[in-house]
Amino acid sequence: MRDTYFKTRRPFSRRKHRYDIGSPIGFWNYYDDNHFLTRLYVIGNEEQEQYYNYHMDYAVSTGKCTEAEFYAHVREIIADHIEAIRKESPFSRKHGRNRVNLKYLRTFRDYLVSINTYGYRDPVDITITRYDMEIASLKKELAKKNRELEELKIYESKYKVKITYGYLSAFLDLIHQFREIRTPNKNGVRILSASTEMVWAKMICKYFQHGEDALNIETIRSRFTADKEKRGTKYRPIREKDKFFKIVPEQD
Repeated sequence: MRDTYFKTRRPFSRRKHRYDIGSPIGFWNYYDDNHFLTRLYVIGNEEQEQYYNYHMDYAVSTGKCTEAEFYAHVREIIADHIEAIRKESPFSRKHGRNRVNLKYLRTFRDYLVSINTYGYRDPVDITITRYDMEIASLKKELAKKNRELEELKIYESKYKVKITYGYLSAFLDLIHQFREIRTPNKNGVRILSASTEMVWAKMICKYFQHGEDALNIETIRSRFTADKEKRGTKYRPIREKDKFFKIVPEQD
């Protein structure tokens, strides 16, 4: 059939590709939508994307339509057949088969909705269904985040440790010493370590304050460096006059 967008099989011959549509005794005019869906039911849900792209590539390569036109054509076929099946009597002899086919159609419709980049405007019922799915997904994600927040609450405090005003540098010097402390045995294992220097800055700003003032993350970050040999231009070392204490291992 020359008017169809779909790749058809030749009458009275074997199917060249398993996605080709049509019956072995001929392809009837104006029934290409039925043949397309009949083959879709055979292909199943696992190959819907490949099936769609096979026929779209054929239609576009032969100049029959653009990708957007093909998309709209298939969407309308799916919508029409879903509506037709929904109008069928539930007491019809075809009810069992209709239910199976309706499941295939809805799954295929959901796939088509997911690739809609052509400005195709969905019918109201499909739009509502998509929004319902998105809302359900967002609710699930929100519930997960709420559980995580509840788990973290036990570590939160509205109070901070107050560093006596004027002794921030002395405190930071102690933190620097903590980072270098090793066990006194021959192995000399480092007791504290962090994946990045920013961890120290974040910890200090989160749990400490300077007098009545909150700590600035960039100011504290400038007091740490990962490379002692190549310190950045923003690095501010602890002055010798602020080094009041020296942490040393206890002697046996």
